[in-house]
Amino acid sequence: MKFSKLAEEMRTVRDYKKEPVEHRVIEEVLEAGKTAIGVAGGRNVSILWIDNGQEVFHQLSGKAGYYGKMIEAPHYLVIASKEFPAFMENSGYIMELMRLKARELGLGTCWLSIENEEALREVLGVEGEEKITAFVAIGHEYKGIFKKDISKQSSRLGIEEIVYLGRWGQPCTLEALEERGLARVLYHVRLAPSWGNKQPWRFIMDRDKILLTVQREERDAMRLDAGIVMLYFEKSAWEEGIPGRWQLDVGEGIEGKYGIPGEQKLVGYYSL
Repeated sequence: MKFSKLAEEMRTVRDYKKEPVEHRVIEEVLEAGKTAIGVAGGRNVSILWIDNGQEVFHQLSGKAGYYGKMIEAPHYLVIASKEFPAFMENSGYIMELMRLKARELGLGTCWLSIENEEALREVLGVEGEEKITAFVAIGHEYKGIFKKDISKQSSRLGIEEIVYLGRWGQPCTLEALEERGLARVLYHVRLAPSWGNKQPWRFIMDRDKILLTVQREERDAMRLDAGIVMLYFEKSAWEEGIPGRWQLDVGEGIEGKYGIPGEQKLVGYYSL
């Protein structure tokens, strides 16, 4: 399935059937993650598929969840990683890639926040130096007639609200993006999920590159969000015939050149 269609169809699922996912489907989801290059070479990453969902759900109530509420699912998907530069961004990229694959295979998923990593490590039996970086509920969506999603609709910023031209704060028109072949790319990028739907990332379009910044907040979720949005940009760009990969080693003094404010962190750039 084309990435653009997957991005448009992607949604958070909070109600799951109790039946387990077929082994063949599990293998396809895991393979998507294990073969991913990621944004840091995909190195030092362990991917765990959790089968005893009901038990994990009860043990983690109040210690992980979706807006503080633990989601019950037949399975959970976990990434544990050694710490290295961009390890959180890398985890966000790889986990979202597996979520997209799951959607393509007819499964539902939901990003879960980690409120107490030590409790999660104990419940899941994660040992060693690896840090649990990403946690997702996964399974077949339950669409029973008595189930009703009462959560509010997620809104999205417009394309022109997330990208600047040449320098931070300089407006970028839709026409300018169309001239560079980036209008459709940024349309799908804005659909990327983020913690609390904050959309903490912004882009600066230069002549030969587009830079990505993210809010400087202490929450690891912001770094995961950066990895997720890099995936969406990359996949959409490839689909539009703009090959390339993210460069995260940006050097010194770049923030000043582009007027990036102190509350924003420059993550990297994508060559155009």
